[in-house]
Amino acid sequence: MIAGSVRLLINVEALNGVESVGNLVRHRTVPVVFKSRNGGYVIRYVPAVSGESIAHAYQYTIAELAPKYKLPVTDFSKNGEFVKFADDNFLAGVKTPSGVDDARRFEVDVMLADVVADIGGFMYAGKNPVRRSSRFYVGYMIPALIGDEIPSQLEAQFHVRYSPSTQQHAIFNVEVGSALYTMTFILDEENIAVPSNPGNPVKGEEILASQKKTREEVAIRALEVLLNPGFGGKRSRFLPSAKLQSAVVTVTDFPFTPEPGHSNTYIKDTAERIKKAASLHNSSNYKVLAINNEGLEVGDAKVVSYPEDLLQELLK
Repeated sequence: MIAGSVRLLINVEALNGVESVGNLVRHRTVPVVFKSRNGGYVIRYVPAVSGESIAHAYQYTIAELAPKYKLPVTDFSKNGEFVKFADDNFLAGVKTPSGVDDARRFEVDVMLADVVADIGGFMYAGKNPVRRSSRFYVGYMIPALIGDEIPSQLEAQFHVRYSPSTQQHAIFNVEVGSALYTMTFILDEENIAVPSNPGNPVKGEEILASQKKTREEVAIRALEVLLNPGFGGKRSRFLPSAKLQSAVVTVTDFPFTPEPGHSNTYIKDTAERIKKAASLHNSSNYKVLAINNEGLEVGDAKVVSYPEDLLQELLK
């Protein structure tokens, strides 16, 4: 299992808009609860980027990498349309499941047709539904909750389109956010290329097994879109000023999630916790990697300089 928490300093971004209100395009906001200095809990609304937005960019990166590694990918996924075998209109030649006993065969056929459905999961909602959970987990990206201050702000920016031929102005406002963001992700590497539906082995599983290492490599390489933030919308005119401030990534053979980046000791705390978790699971097979551009305490974590160095360590 590969899991990570990152902190990104992102200024002037419109990565996740929601509905338009008149001529205002609103930024997504979420409520967060944190403990204030006086000991009480308070709630604030802050800018955020949804897990759906982040997962879309991750899956699209997989779709772009797949042909290079000679892995299957459907035309829908190549186009960034992750309908992923949702009903009979999107099966890309895969035979519909005949019943519960045919679910494993259908899942394997889908995985052989599209590596995105293998790593990112799918849900066929036809007469006999079949589901595969995503091997990649990610939540909302929200500002780091450090002390009484939340390092984030929203502001609407005024813009005008002018047409000389009609002598008209089109006025619009785009709400942009700036924040020290944090997010956490998990990649269940062990179960990539492994069917999740019960039953006896079916035809095609041997092909999945032969592709497992390649599929795992693609899943790891696609994590770069999180470390060099390439997710979110409205980037053509609101390309944000973004920098990876710090990160901690763990590799384990037992379930483990790093500390979220809401504390300046989150890397050190992760390195200390993982020792206790390893002891609890009777394992010594773990690694803690970190990027530290903030001068944080890192404990026993192995520090690398750049996201590319971190990915190389994971690929080992």
